[in-house]
Order: sequence, then structure tokens, then C-alpha cells
Amino acid sequence: MLNKFLFCKIISFFMIISTSCFASEEILLDCANSFIMTYRANKSAPFKNLLQNSKAILIFPSVKKIGFLFGGMSGKGIMVLDPVGKNKEILTTSIDGGSLGLQVGYSDSTLVLFVLNSSIISDIKDSKIVISADANFAFGDINGGYKDIKDFQFSKDIYAYATDSGFFAGASFGGAVISLTNEHFRKNGYGYLQLQNALKGFGE
Repeated sequence: MLNKFLFCKIISFFMIISTSCFASEEILLDCANSFIMTYRANKSAPFKNLLQNSKAILIFPSVKKIGFLFGGMSGKGIMVLDPVGKNKEILTTSIDGGSLGLQVGYSDSTLVLFVLNSSIISDIKDSKIVISADANFAFGDINGGYKDIKDFQFSKDIYAYATDSGFFAGASFGGAVISLTNEHFRKNGYGYLQLQNALKGFGE
């Protein structure tokens, strides 16, 4: 009877691990596709230069509005440390909160954050980070556009891009909480390889 009980416990444990890995694998695949989609929606943006200057990038395949008129945002994704280096580290993350003003009529968008400040990465890895209202933050062309890469100054801590920038028009990331979710995935899995391929073209 005891052996049967232990056997069931072991089976349950491996089922939980397997389900968790599958879910994380799906997140990686979604993030790979979302990174490419976000690039295609922002072709004038210097993605390659940003990626090469970034300490990390955060990719959220689906950031949803929470609340009808005065809600914030919520989504799950990943953080890629040293995105163009040989020692990439990928961690699962979430983003929640933010301030008022997300536009009515938009329900969902991808979100890619290029983080150029090492201390922000440390804060996220230590526990979580709350983006301050006066953060050195630029959202695509909304906070002042640029004509070409020569006009682009890498002076902000975070640069953000989305497939549907209208979703974020009028919104602020002040108060948004970014934290680790500690999900597991296989480094030889299909999702991981697709993500590597998505980033590879921008790092060369």
C-alpha cells in the first residue's frame, strides 16, 4: 500500500514538472514570434542597435488591459540577459500594474522592453522592480520620434515597443511591477531554439 502511495506521488510530481515545462516552452515560442512581430511593426526603430546596447530584453507576447476605463496592465513573458552574447540567461517574468490611461478599444498587445541599465536587471533578479513614475523611459515614437539611427541617442534606461502602440497611448509605466516567475524550460527545446534564432539575426 505504501509503495503504491509513493508511486502515485512520484507520477504526480513528474506530471507537474512536465506540464510546467510544456507551459514554459510555449511561452518561449510565443516570445520568439512576438519579438519578430514587434520588429515588423516598428521597422524604423533601431532594433539591432538597441539589442547590442541592451543588458537585457523583456518580451511579453500578450499584455492585457485589466479594468475597463482606469485599469493597468498584466502579462507574462521572459527576460533575456546578455541577449547577443554567448552566455544568454533566460528567466520567466511577469508585468503587472502601471498607471491610468490605457486606451479603450485595445485589449491586447505584445510588448518588448530593451533595458540598458544594469541596476534595473539586478533589481528584477533580486526580487522585483516597481518602475518609478519618473523613470528614464521611452516608448517607441510616442515619446519623441527620430528620423534615422543617427538621430537616435541611447540615453534612456528602458526603450519599449509594441505591435499595437495605440494600446499604450496615454498610458504610463510608472508603478508597473516586473518580477520573476521562476518557471522552468528545456534549453534544447523547440521554443528555446526558436528564440535563439529570432535574436540571432539582430546580433550579427
